[in-house]
Amino acid sequence: MIPRLLFTFAIAFALPASAQEITILPDTIDRSCRAGRAALYDECGSQQKLFRQAVVRANEEGKTLLVSYGAEWCIWCHVFEQYIKGEHTRLTYRFSDPGDAATEEVTLSERPATDPAEEAAALRRFVAETFVLVHIEDYHSVDGYDVLVESGAEAAFYGGLPFIFTVDANGRYAAHLDSNVVETRRDGWIDWYRGYDRPALMTALAEMDSVALRPQK
Repeated sequence: MIPRLLFTFAIAFALPASAQEITILPDTIDRSCRAGRAALYDECGSQQKLFRQAVVRANEEGKTLLVSYGAEWCIWCHVFEQYIKGEHTRLTYRFSDPGDAATEEVTLSERPATDPAEEAAALRRFVAETFVLVHIEDYHSVDGYDVLVESGAEAAFYGGLPFIFTVDANGRYAAHLDSNVVETRRDGWIDWYRGYDRPALMTALAEMDSVALRPQK
């Protein structure tokens, strides 16, 4: 799969930023669901149905399905989203807390040593050209975990969110993102990270794509 890997890196740096939008499912959020506070995840609908639709969509577009298994209260689910969309320097997003008491808006400062704009744009282009992204909700949905079982990702799930993984054309688990390899700048006693190393993230996602494309034994 090296030729495809080299090709995706080449187009990531060569194409204009507006060349292609990232296909993300669900493409709409039901505003009658849980007071309409969700930004990424469908907290009321069937996650298995959504997952199956996403597998079909990825096949139609000739791309690999990238699954973000998480929840609205998961801050780093939102951080991941901002990074792959090409946001940089100051990333602003909103999330709901686990108790549904409120929706908070957070601005994260990367404090980059150099201007990350080019790397951010390259990451976004790479994701747009390579993946269809689906958000599968863990916390409120009745069948979110069933997606892990159905796809075979359950055995690899380590319990933390987000759990980012790829599946093959049949919707079977291929590989997952090792957060320890791609996270950057940890702060404070709780050891939370503040973002991603973009080249490392792109490399890891490219390998996850490569595994998803390999013939199954």
